[in-house]
Amino acid sequence: MTSYYVPKGGLPAQTELTTDRATLTEAYAVLPRGTMRDIVTSQLPFWEGTRLWVIARPLSGFAETFSQYIVEVSPGGGSDRPELDPGAEGVLFVVDGALSLTVEGESHALVAGG
Repeated sequence: MTSYYVPKGGLPAQTELTTDRATLTEAYAVLPRGTMRDIVTSQLPFWEGTRLWVIARPLSGFAETFSQYIVEVSPGGGSDRPELDPGAEGVLFVVDGALSLTVEGESHALVAGG
């Protein structure tokens, strides 16, 4: 089974050398794994028991309507509210664990790699 990177969160130790820096340009972004800490997590509106790390979003050198996140959903967390924009598209890729996704009343079980 392939293993995917999952941010561990937490805060760096005071003795840890924190030289990792994200680099954002008009053409690309480099986000070293050391930058994926709790001090840079965000939350999604209407989602419970989750935290996320922003990889790409509008106004950060990427497309005006594209966003990409790594989202950690705790057991029992998630959202039961549909996307407000009927034209929005979404993709989920599970890197660790499993989840149940319901779309238009149909339930789908997803596991790592799905």
